[in-house]
Amino acid sequence: MQNKLSAKERKHLERIKEMRCAVCEASGGSEAHHIRQHSQYLCIPLCADCHRGSINGWHGQRRIWNVYKMDELDALNDTIRKILGG
Repeated sequence: MQNKLSAKERKHLERIKEMRCAVCEASGGSEAHHIRQHSQYLCIPLCADCHRGSINGWHGQRRIWNVYKMDELDALNDTIRKILGG
């Protein structure tokens, strides 16, 4: 598995990090959450709370995800739609 990012992968990740959070729509820069490790195009933008928060975060209790009735694929679908301008 190659760990070095291509220029296109870096550009994509930069764009993801500039987007609003895919769950709560918080602005101010997001973290790129990899749905599958080392799959740079299977990333979604998440604020720190929706990503790593102990209560709301994907890596925590996922409460905000449950409130919005979302999972990673829902967030990925929204992210792709926004990138493609839909």
